Amino acid sequence: MRYTAKIFFLFFVAWLLVMLAELGFSQTPPQWRTLFNAPTASRMDDAFFVSPNTGWIVANDACDTAGCYGNSIWKTTDGGATWTLQISLGPYLRSIGFVDSLTGWVGTVFNASEVLYQTTDGGANWSLVTNIPDPKPEGICGISVVNDSVVYASGRFFGPARVIKTTDRGANWTSFDLSAYAGALVDCYFFSPDSGFVVGSTNGDYSNGYTRILFTSDGGNSWTTRHAGNRLGELCWKLNFLDRMNGYVSIEKFSGGPTYYLKTTDGGQTWSDQLFQNFQYDIQGIGFLTQSKGWLGGWGGNTYETTDGGASWHLAGFGYIVNRFRFQNQYLAYAVGQTVYKYSFFSCTAVSGDADGSGGTPGLSDIMYLVNYVFKDGQTPSPLCKGDATADGSVTVPDIIYLVNYVFKGGAEPIKVETCCL
Repeated sequence: MRYTAKIFFLFFVAWLLVMLAELGFSQTPPQWRTLFNAPTASRMDDAFFVSPNTGWIVANDACDTAGCYGNSIWKTTDGGATWTLQISLGPYLRSIGFVDSLTGWVGTVFNASEVLYQTTDGGANWSLVTNIPDPKPEGICGISVVNDSVVYASGRFFGPARVIKTTDRGANWTSFDLSAYAGALVDCYFFSPDSGFVVGSTNGDYSNGYTRILFTSDGGNSWTTRHAGNRLGELCWKLNFLDRMNGYVSIEKFSGGPTYYLKTTDGGQTWSDQLFQNFQYDIQGIGFLTQSKGWLGGWGGNTYETTDGGASWHLAGFGYIVNRFRFQNQYLAYAVGQTVYKYSFFSCTAVSGDADGSGGTPGLSDIMYLVNYVFKDGQTPSPLCKGDATADGSVTVPDIIYLVNYVFKGGAEPIKVETCCL
């Protein structure tokens, strides 16, 4: 009996090693890609995920293939493969955070009477938060979820400088006036119920202000300045901590000259300037996956990547006007800007034009399959996008013509439809 059990165990170990080898050596590394089935927007300012698959985005002037919906909140439960519109609101939507799958908040700017909305049913319904005491913030640019009860929020980017917190899931709020330390606040990050950072500028007129990073260790009752910038016309925008010791802050720049971001390696005790480019670039979104690998984006447009800890930067090949990076783990992340971008293992096995699902190069059998489908109510390609040779979102006569040209006349290859690979 012991011998049989030992043999079984050895077979199990061998099988496990094979599985791990296949995962580690045959799978391509994680990569960023655009989620083409997500809505697009003039700007998506934030996203928040409570699990690898369930998350929300705030999208301003948002549209999808069915229409446009203004400033709106969207939800996914399948890792971004599909998105559901939850609600359209009047104010500009800036920030979002959830303590669990049901309870969360969305912060706004540009409307001081509607700065914070709350949901307690996963976003099916949203209501205006009316129990924030004075001194009330006039906008919420950043939300930091500490645990299932404690949440901080900060704003706004053109003043006044205020922080609010709840320790009971939003039943009550406390407000803090930080005008003695800053003129404007943007993002916040708390690593415990009492200790964390807020970032911003000395001036509500941020083009005439200097960068500021503030720290509290007593839940917001007192604050110290951890960084005071010396270049006029800069504003700290987003916070990103890789771990407890290593953190980064993006700097939005409003005049010419080199562009910098900030870095700490001692838990925020000190911060140092890191050169990004020798020219002006409007940085907003910042995110590091490791001490070597990270990304920067913003109103400058394109996203940049470093693989050597910031010593050099190159175009990342994804993302436009990115404002926020959200990391689930070292293999999964999301970013938002003009739309939603996802960092994950990605291997597309769907062959565009392979209407009959044979897995081979499109040929005569695929043309006949589409003819039967389009003209004779034949079997539908599975999934339908495999028959979409033109990548226009439908399978019709032009796809048949496209395949005929490809198979018999040396025409262009069928266009790969990325949604087939989600």
